[in-house]
Amino acid sequence: MMKTKYIGFTLLELLIVILIVAILSLIATTSFTDDSAEARRDNRLSLLRAQLFFARIYAIDNNTNVTLCPLVKASCTKVWQQDLTLFNDLNGNSKFDDNDLILRKLPATHGQDALSYPKKSITYRPNGSISGFQSGSFVYCPPSSSDVAGKRITVSQAGRIRFRTTDKCE
Repeated sequence: MMKTKYIGFTLLELLIVILIVAILSLIATTSFTDDSAEARRDNRLSLLRAQLFFARIYAIDNNTNVTLCPLVKASCTKVWQQDLTLFNDLNGNSKFDDNDLILRKLPATHGQDALSYPKKSITYRPNGSISGFQSGSFVYCPPSSSDVAGKRITVSQAGRIRFRTTDKCE
């Protein structure tokens, strides 16, 4: 009688391979989650920085007030995680009036992340400085479940901005 030779894997070999694949995918997923949170943070802050630069230059070049804020029913609010609107604020009242013009819009922050600023709006005057006492820091925090540090953009009274890491997310 001839012996039949079976070709294939044993159950033990198959379980070991599945275990190794599961461990590698868990490591990759954790790393990918942090990488995507970091990329979202950096992208959002780059877009915000570009808006602030544009607002300052537009205010200087066009000799007008330019306001950046989250608008709700034509009024600025402190809900900085929603869509941000940049508009020429002809009378400097931080409200979108009939004669004002929308210059740009920035889409809302990712649902898990947080963006905050201590004021309802930030208005650049025709000389490039910030109106009133609107200086402060935009603080961007990724989800607390990630190991990604928060960052902030600080806007000085003179209208200049700078990046820094922050521990205000904890």
